[in-house]
Amino acid sequence: MQAIRYPVTRRSLGSALAGAAITRPALSQDTWPGRPISLVVTYAPGGSADVLARLIAPGMGKALGTTVVVENRAGGGGIVGSDYVARATPDGHVIQIGAVSSHAIAEQLFGTRLPYDPQRSFTPISLILSQPNILLLGNHVQAQNADEFIRWGRSQRAVLFGTAGVGSSNHLSGAMIGDVFGIRMEHVPYRSGGQALSDLMAGNVHGVVDNIVTAAPLAKDGRARAIGVTSAGRSDLLPDVPSFREVGAPDFDLVSWQALYGPAGIPAERTERLNSALREALADPTVRARLAESGATISPGSPKELARFMAVEIPKWSRLVVLSGATPD
Repeated sequence: MQAIRYPVTRRSLGSALAGAAITRPALSQDTWPGRPISLVVTYAPGGSADVLARLIAPGMGKALGTTVVVENRAGGGGIVGSDYVARATPDGHVIQIGAVSSHAIAEQLFGTRLPYDPQRSFTPISLILSQPNILLLGNHVQAQNADEFIRWGRSQRAVLFGTAGVGSSNHLSGAMIGDVFGIRMEHVPYRSGGQALSDLMAGNVHGVVDNIVTAAPLAKDGRARAIGVTSAGRSDLLPDVPSFREVGAPDFDLVSWQALYGPAGIPAERTERLNSALREALADPTVRARLAESGATISPGSPKELARFMAVEIPKWSRLVVLSGATPD
């Protein structure tokens, strides 16, 4: 998943959001959808959210009888684009792919600086998918599996682990690993996951916590050692790697996720049509195959189910932000 990039200052964030703000004219009474639908991606082109959007947009457009146009509005780790959507006219013509970073972690990480409320500023439409993170160890570390890692880690003054950024789901997953197993996990942030993985293979950090889609190739070809996945169960992408639940943490269940939202106040019948269109897009065999290759669990649900999911996820990630000591500055 996309990591939050820093620094994001109050001045720079405020300037970006001011430029993104739009007005809310009265809702049109014409037949809906009356024009192409904008599917906002809050990160730059080429990332996982952008790839997902371009996979589902054609199918959603076909189901809705219109064109779904992918619109990239990057900035602030997903905050700028999310605020743009929160301020949009709630007529169903502007929707977004939101992520764990922008719609769960950001609430605690940014506090009063966050320009929207993840639960009140949006209409939940549907969860789309989730992916686990994975702990990789460098081949210079003697631990060969999860049990050996726990024993070895407890004996160390600190276990250095890299991630793609402060406050990312990877960072917070590493913090939880340390907390539940009694290991001092010392975070080393990088500009990107690729830099963190390069430093791991060079022996400069003990481990890296990364999304499974980018971590799996290194584990499969022996350049690093996969120790455990953060989801409740194993991943089909690395079926031989245990979950942390299996090795002594029965409540461990952290995944990166992406979901579909619109601005608060979209009429229920339009929300249901958007939900149905997403389901049709995700049912396409080609789309499902592409997402399976990335280690994703496809899990669309009802708008109410997404709302209930967020009510659980936000306090879970908020606790980890506090535990990790992560700050946006």
